[in-house]
Amino acid sequence: MTSSPLPVSRDLAIPREILHFRNYTSQSLATKYYITSTKCDVPGQIVATADGSGGIPEGATLTFSQALQPAITNVTIQGLSGLYVALPPNAISGSKLVWSSTPATWQVNTTQTGPYVIVPKGQDLYLYTGNDIGPIVQVKSGGQIQGKENHWTLTNVD
Repeated sequence: MTSSPLPVSRDLAIPREILHFRNYTSQSLATKYYITSTKCDVPGQIVATADGSGGIPEGATLTFSQALQPAITNVTIQGLSGLYVALPPNAISGSKLVWSSTPATWQVNTTQTGPYVIVPKGQDLYLYTGNDIGPIVQVKSGGQIQGKENHWTLTNVD
């Protein structure tokens, strides 16, 4: 008995089953804001968020370089324009995230209660969005995090 080949994406020559689990929305548990992207994003532009109280906003789908696993998953996060979520040069706590043509590696880890924590690989910084900072995403050091402000709901949207 022979099996038929996996359906393949025309552009990427990657099985659809693999692609199927890589597109996510990322919503802050603290603010209910989503990380958003547009086709017009440019390198160096600050990564924005949009209010999710009226549903999933346009541009909220982000492409992760691989499907999330039950443990820590190292990924790059890409927006609609093909740019990547990255730290600015010499990032410190309070730095705003930017779009970059150079991929940055993020560690995505599930918490015991289900939401995810997103950390720039190798640093004591965490993705964060708060009502006090406006519609942007920034990083905070682990020592400054309060409650669940660094927790994100990542939902597959394929």
